[in-house]
Amino acid sequence: MFNFFKSKKKPERQLNHASDLKKGDMFTVIDSFAYPSWLKGQTLHVIDVQTYQYQHSSDTEFVLETNTGQVVFLQIEQNDGEQWANFSIKIQRDEVEEIFGLDEFARIFDEESLTHITVQNTPERFMQFLAKSYQQSESPYVCYFHNKDFRGQTLPRYEQEGGEPCEMICLASPDEGHSVNIEIWEGGETEVSLTLTRPISDIVDLFPGDAQ
Repeated sequence: MFNFFKSKKKPERQLNHASDLKKGDMFTVIDSFAYPSWLKGQTLHVIDVQTYQYQHSSDTEFVLETNTGQVVFLQIEQNDGEQWANFSIKIQRDEVEEIFGLDEFARIFDEESLTHITVQNTPERFMQFLAKSYQQSESPYVCYFHNKDFRGQTLPRYEQEGGEPCEMICLASPDEGHSVNIEIWEGGETEVSLTLTRPISDIVDLFPGDAQ
């Protein structure tokens, strides 16, 4: 009469927006020449979710991997009621020298006023991620990095233990379609990222993974 052993199937998780991505999810980037060949039309896998905490806000960052192992980072930006996808890649010291020249790049750290820098060389492999020039948008500021997804949770109090502090310097192109982000960590380790800002509609075909 009764099936006591019938299990209730969990409803499948719906994934309707890139801001809801979790570790294990995937999505596809549109096939557009706005992206380099290794990124356009590719399906990316979310391998981690981490958090940057500022004094009055925070950003969720998705760590993504292509099917060839290339790592790219994504933050969803809200601006004047619109949403943008900020794709970032890290570059090494020799690449900073190749693109900007070390003397030109060092002015960011040496000058007291907000710095304007010019790209000296545009390597083909970075073409879509580079503008011709950048303007520092604000003075350096401190943020705290958490290797954890804090969405739906309360962040630790700013400046309390629990996050790794770093000084952040940001420069943007005149049209704000590209930016350079510099993170200076305790001990002096410096990471430089190139960021390409694109409409959120470039992210299509969201595939939920096993996350609950």
